[in-house]
Amino acid sequence: MSLKLSRRPLIAAALCAALPGASILLSGCASTPVASAVPASEAPQKKKKPEPVLMPMPTIDAFKGAGLFYFDDNIRTQLFIKDNIAVNGRYAVQENFPLGSRHGFTWGGGAAAILRNGSPLDAQRPLFLTQGNKGRVVIQFEGGGRKPLALQVKLVAYSLEGLPIGPYLVTRQNTATPSGYVIANRYVFPKGAVGYRAMLMIDNDEVLVPTKTAFTGSDSIENFSKRFTRDIPYCLRYIPTRRSEPVGMRFAKPITKQTKRVKGKLQEVAQSGEAQLMSVKKGTLFCQQEGKSQLSNARWDLRYINGTRVLSFTFPEEVRSADFGILNQHRDALRLAFAEEISTERRKTVKKVRPGVVWLGGKEILDAQWRFNEVAADAISDAIARTKDLRKDWEARNGKKK
Repeated sequence: MSLKLSRRPLIAAALCAALPGASILLSGCASTPVASAVPASEAPQKKKKPEPVLMPMPTIDAFKGAGLFYFDDNIRTQLFIKDNIAVNGRYAVQENFPLGSRHGFTWGGGAAAILRNGSPLDAQRPLFLTQGNKGRVVIQFEGGGRKPLALQVKLVAYSLEGLPIGPYLVTRQNTATPSGYVIANRYVFPKGAVGYRAMLMIDNDEVLVPTKTAFTGSDSIENFSKRFTRDIPYCLRYIPTRRSEPVGMRFAKPITKQTKRVKGKLQEVAQSGEAQLMSVKKGTLFCQQEGKSQLSNARWDLRYINGTRVLSFTFPEEVRSADFGILNQHRDALRLAFAEEISTERRKTVKKVRPGVVWLGGKEILDAQWRFNEVAADAISDAIARTKDLRKDWEARNGKKK
């Protein structure tokens, strides 16, 4: 069955018109612990469409004091430097977050784990940050051994004063969260509210697993390709937009391992090929081709990345990136992939082929989700509290968010 990556194809830019009605200004300033609500009539009216105002600020300064705040829908988390005095160039960092919630920064388009030697590593355990090059900081995460998990981050700060809150609460796919939808333009940011866009980069290729719940039912790349050869396509996850259509993929023939002898030992060699792409039906239990025509071919590459065996795909330009689950602005940096994950279950070593992505080293991406300073975060929390009844109504109509 074709799987969607988000609940509704809502575009954040359209939120200001989503819930018309009386607006309320969330007022406050940097010295106010929590932003409070006042009538919109007291807010200055702008003749032009309001836009965030660029604020020159070193990236590292955003982590100081109360630091950065992030919202996973209505769940608030915090990341900050524990001590402004660096030790050997390192600033220790701390995160405050509810157990089980998303937090920190997004690896690629979002990662539940990073695969090294086939083993999943947690992508959300930052240890410290250092000053990097070209205005970036480097956040080092727990795990990775001799090759640490390091994320380069550059923040661009904007004043959000007077802007509606709803459009800034989006998912990793840049669609509205339930909180963003119900808040919409009913509340605006107060004076002193700052939002941050995050530009992210890594030095070398990494294999990312976006979700731990997705699976292919195969235990090897060879078996995966054999399973989806000839008649049965594999339906790719897609991002629902007005134009996106689900795409199926199948192999002309099964992939077989290729080896060569090096110094008397057999070693696997990298290989490449093509997979067929076709339109598939929506709303079916099993993946079924729509019509008989083939859309195009995608190139596949089988290789090892950081000790993980991975099959990655490059799609032709005529296939929209949303149709294979990647934001258009991330198309040059991310590759759809399937990787062999090795884990232990009931004291046994188990290998599974997981859907994933390869983030190419040196390719910068823009994180779709905003981060905020404390003033902005307090205003968001207040708006979430004030729209709790609207949220209940939304959940009654659409189902409670899990």
